[in-house]
Amino acid sequence: MKHEKPLLFTVYPNLEGKIPWTPILTQIPTKVERLTELENYLNLEKGEIYIKRDDKVHHIYGGNKLRKFEFIFGEALKKRKKGMITLGGIGTNHGIACTIITRELGMNCELFLSNQPLTWHVQRSLLLYNYFGAKLHFTKSFELGILKSLFFRLFHPKYYLMSIGGTPLFGLGTPLGTVGFINAVIELKNQIDAGECPEPDYIFVTAGSSGTTAGLVAGCKLLGLKTKVCFVNVSRDIIVNPKAVKNIANKAIRCLRKHDKTIPNISITEEDFTMIKGYLGSAYGVKTVKGQHAVDILYELEGKKGDFKLDTTYTGKTMAAVFDFFKLDNNKSKKVLFWNTYNSNDLDGYLKETGFDYSILPKKYHKYYESKIFQCWQITECPQEMRNDCPAYLNHEYRFWKVTDCKLDNQLKQKAQERLEQEITLENS
Repeated sequence: MKHEKPLLFTVYPNLEGKIPWTPILTQIPTKVERLTELENYLNLEKGEIYIKRDDKVHHIYGGNKLRKFEFIFGEALKKRKKGMITLGGIGTNHGIACTIITRELGMNCELFLSNQPLTWHVQRSLLLYNYFGAKLHFTKSFELGILKSLFFRLFHPKYYLMSIGGTPLFGLGTPLGTVGFINAVIELKNQIDAGECPEPDYIFVTAGSSGTTAGLVAGCKLLGLKTKVCFVNVSRDIIVNPKAVKNIANKAIRCLRKHDKTIPNISITEEDFTMIKGYLGSAYGVKTVKGQHAVDILYELEGKKGDFKLDTTYTGKTMAAVFDFFKLDNNKSKKVLFWNTYNSNDLDGYLKETGFDYSILPKKYHKYYESKIFQCWQITECPQEMRNDCPAYLNHEYRFWKVTDCKLDNQLKQKAQERLEQEITLENS
């Protein structure tokens, strides 16, 4: 696989050999694409919308985590650690990314998982953690997960403890993940300079643990971009807040300057970014009407042809904020870059290898499979021979009529579709 040395080491060569790094990303630079169909949908005559395709940074699993991992795993390997400890909700994308990369690098993975609302994504994730070799530890709450992971690390010194999302938590932890997104801004700046896209007025990004946001903010200011980062809070206020972003960004700058004093001594303030609230919903991981609408609209207009999708926990809610942003008259001529942090590589092949056999999971996770979650193949109970050939079976997209031409007779198909729509309406209400 092709690996590119971080652009950070090209711009600041004194950092090479001092800032830990290991090659992980295989498909960079990621493309910047213009979403013209979405612009038309939002009736933008002068405004422009672009997407940074970080959903394709790696050949198996994309998304924002792997940019962080190049530097965090670099430090773990430098310290000769044999495994990673990390935590998140039971459906954490961070956990899937960590599991895949630890296996790729020949390391062990210990995941400490806390409750979140049950969705099809959660069921998929639990099976994929196990498929890629992670050991699962259940905790009833996020706070208890922190304590359990710290306790585990105490008795396993050969393991590296990576905080949620690869981001410093309450000031504790490495800023190296944030450095990964300072590096990403250099990549974007090169694309701007090459004429691949204009300098955006705003970058919209999802904030689940603040590290990605902090890196983008620090990178924009370090490189002199006028772009303002707007981060959409879709997580807990105690983790995602302006003070946390400011502190994490400044910690990353200090980390770089520790090894290279030629790096400008900038200071990030709360004037350098904007936090957007009101899109989380009733709790972390809960779908919202606006978020689901944004996921569906973008997939229909752009995702099918561009081979990407958003999710309802993170990026869909952020895209909903973009929709609302352009409803204001004074924003209709702005240039917005949507930074896609969600993986769009197909994991269905790996999932099908599990046979959807959740009995292989520890018994404490079986309860997450005891009730059906309006997947078409669960509701209609399709014959096994039909499932084997159906792209909708175990697919991320639960509305089968958007995935494939279903071979069920029309009456059964109509009943399944009506029931699915009822379930979706109830969940969103």
